[in-house]
Amino acid sequence: MLHSSPAMLSATAFSLACLLAAPALSARAEPVPAVIENAAAARDVPDSLLQNSSAPLARILGPAQDYANNCQGCHGAKGVSVAEFPALANRIGYFPRIPEGRDYLIQVPNVALSQLSSARLAELMNWMLQMYSAAQLPRSFEPYTAAEVDRLRISRIDPVAERERIIVLLIERDHLDAPETLALSPFRNY
Repeated sequence: MLHSSPAMLSATAFSLACLLAAPALSARAEPVPAVIENAAAARDVPDSLLQNSSAPLARILGPAQDYANNCQGCHGAKGVSVAEFPALANRIGYFPRIPEGRDYLIQVPNVALSQLSSARLAELMNWMLQMYSAAQLPRSFEPYTAAEVDRLRISRIDPVAERERIIVLLIERDHLDAPETLALSPFRNY
């Protein structure tokens, strides 16, 4: 005899309800409006239940999609995750206040070694800075360019030592009040 947990039964009931509701959803008089003009350019939704439903789903494209595919797993959807990974929200914008910090953001290993082209990586970094830390950006901020990213990503750094050095420089140059603003805990990653 099979024994099912309450969670298994709930998941099964939900799946069954979705399958039973699908014909009713597809029989609507009005078609579901397209979320984007060029849906073929977007990657397919991985969940087969949602792919086969007529539920209108927002598809993400461009730098938001690159963030979701390459960064969000560690840094979280809102730029904050677990303590072991640096928060981007309200922090990442401090780094471009000095040239060394601007370089650092591209030279962090998971950025520099990304399989994204330099053009897409520049677009992604500019999007992240605006999305998660626009208030901390310097007024004179110039967006990254593909040529700049191409030049910077070939350098290899020790991310922990470089981050510490950048924080000291930010404080010395009056761009950061205290190291705690960019501190990492419980242990220092980068």
